[in-house]
Amino acid sequence: MAVTLPKIQYLTYEDYLAEPEIMKRYDILDGVRYLHTNPSRYHQRLLCNVFEVLRDYERLNRNGETLIEPCDILIRISPLHIRQADVMFMSHERLAQCKDENDPTPLLVAPELVVEIVSTGEMRQRIADKIADYASMDAKECWLVDTETKTVEILSLTKEVSQTIGIYTLTDTFESQVLPNLSVRVDEIFASM
Repeated sequence: MAVTLPKIQYLTYEDYLAEPEIMKRYDILDGVRYLHTNPSRYHQRLLCNVFEVLRDYERLNRNGETLIEPCDILIRISPLHIRQADVMFMSHERLAQCKDENDPTPLLVAPELVVEIVSTGEMRQRIADKIADYASMDAKECWLVDTETKTVEILSLTKEVSQTIGIYTLTDTFESQVLPNLSVRVDEIFASM
């Protein structure tokens, strides 16, 4: 007996714009939407901690905005390619290149800083592909927050290559390469509530 596989629905940019708002975590790769599993409470706690660090920086410096997922970044219109970072920081200059803040369409430019919280068992290639996509859109820095090793890897991004600046443990403090005067204690990111 032959098994019939479900037909894959490929989204165009026009299909995507016509959809109602979808408040889920996903990536759209070459027109196919891949839903992410729900994050663990631990993942969410780390996301909140990173958000608070960046939000405090935002309030102090008033030079940009901190965003969290789900917030779509348009990588490519055709075939449709959209990513969502866990947390991101965009300067006012880059935000000015995007549509009105009430417009739910994706960001047309990448944030300077993207943060990915890497869960236990998450495939390294999937993370590498996301980083390459952010870099292709001119993101400048990526923080990989590793839930298993309790480390933060800082990557400098260019359109050609991503380079590890350092891997920091719970007793370390690191400085952002793209956000002036931002110094972060790793234990702040992994702190319990």
